[in-house]
Amino acid sequence: MNKKSFNGLSTQDWAKNSRSVWSDVSSPRSKNALKHGATFPKKLSDRIISIYSSENDLVLDPFLGTGTTVLSALELGRNAIGFELSNEFYNIALESLKEIESDLFNPKNINYSIIQGDCVKLIDKLEDNSISLTFTSPPYADLIHKVIDDRRNRHKKSAFVINNNATTRIYSNHKKDLGNMELKSYIKTVKNIMKKLYSKIKPNGYNIWVVKDYRDTKNKIPYIDLHSNIAQAGMEAGFKYHDLIVWDQNERRKLVLLGYPSVFYVNQNHSFIVVLRKTL
Repeated sequence: MNKKSFNGLSTQDWAKNSRSVWSDVSSPRSKNALKHGATFPKKLSDRIISIYSSENDLVLDPFLGTGTTVLSALELGRNAIGFELSNEFYNIALESLKEIESDLFNPKNINYSIIQGDCVKLIDKLEDNSISLTFTSPPYADLIHKVIDDRRNRHKKSAFVINNNATTRIYSNHKKDLGNMELKSYIKTVKNIMKKLYSKIKPNGYNIWVVKDYRDTKNKIPYIDLHSNIAQAGMEAGFKYHDLIVWDQNERRKLVLLGYPSVFYVNQNHSFIVVLRKTL
C-alpha cells in the first residue's frame, strides 16, 4: 500500500520543490503588479499553496495587495480570505476575482472573501483554528519611502531604475499602513499580528511570509535583517521557525554598481520565504 504523502505531493514535486533556493518562480510583471509595484508572481503563490495546503483548506492573506494569493488559492481548489488596507488595491483585487468567478467556484464548491480594512482588527473576526495556511508579503516598514527618495534625488537615471523597470510607489497615506512605519513601530505591529494569527491557524498549519532584507546606509546599522526580525516575531507568538527558502530574483534584475567607487555592496536580488508552523 502506498503511503499517503504530505498534502498529496508526488515524489517528483517533493524533490523539485525541496531546493533551498528557488530561481524558477519569477515572471514578467502583470499590469496589476505594475500598478502596485511590489507584488510577488503567481508562480510563487501557486507553489507555496500547493505545497503547504490541501484542497478545500482555507488560505489567508492579510496583506492582499492586488489579489494574487486568493487567485492562486481558488484555482487550486482552496477557500480563501484576503484583507487589504488600500481601497485602490482592494478594488483591483475585487475586479480580478470577479473575472474568474463563473469559471471556478460552482464546479469546485469553493468560496472566497476579501475585505477592505486593517488586518490588525480584521484577523480578530476569524474563527479560531480555522486557517490552514497564511501566505503573505507585508510592506517592509518605511523602506519604500527611503527608496523613492533615493531614486528621486540620486538615481533617477540609474540602471537600477531604468533596466529593472523599478516602479516602487507608496501604498497609501494611512497611518495604519505598515509601509509608513519606522522599523521599531513596524516590528511591534508585526508581533501583534503574529499573536493574533497564532490563535486563528490550525494546529500544524503554516504561516509563511515573503520578505526582503534591505539597507539603510544612513543608519548606525546599515543592513536591516528583516527576515530574521519577522521570524523572531513569529517565534515569540508561539510559532516554530520551520524553514527558510531563498527566492533568487537575479534572472529578472540586472546587476548595478552599488556604492561604486568607494564602498562595495552586493545587489539584494533575492527575497526570503520565512516558513513558520503552529505545532502543539
